[in-house]
Amino acid sequence: MRLLSLPINDDLLEVHNSMWSGVESVYFNGQLASSGFSIFGRHHYFTVDAADGEGIDKFRVEIGMTWSGIVVDVFRNDRCLLASSRTPISRVDNRLLPEGDTKPFHLKRVAREELRSLDDEFFV
Repeated sequence: MRLLSLPINDDLLEVHNSMWSGVESVYFNGQLASSGFSIFGRHHYFTVDAADGEGIDKFRVEIGMTWSGIVVDVFRNDRCLLASSRTPISRVDNRLLPEGDTKPFHLKRVAREELRSLDDEFFV
């Protein structure tokens, strides 16, 4: 059963899981990248030639089981591409939340350059 199809630029990462046999499989552009037996989830590691032709990209796919079901996290070069509810990643700063204030407040859009500077702080 396919759990996830994640387009990454021109590539496609797929995660499959068989509830009956316990085999998890990770495919990258249709090629089997990692496979293994698991009951409660496992981590899958594989490398791919970089899209620009220079170097390699290291992927980590973490499959796990929570009370709400199966969760999947995807990382490329230790940067999160897809985070489940169990991954502690957020751009929400609890210090900026209005304490008990139910009035809506206005948000200003942040320039993309400013967001890039936050990536090192919020993404592992």
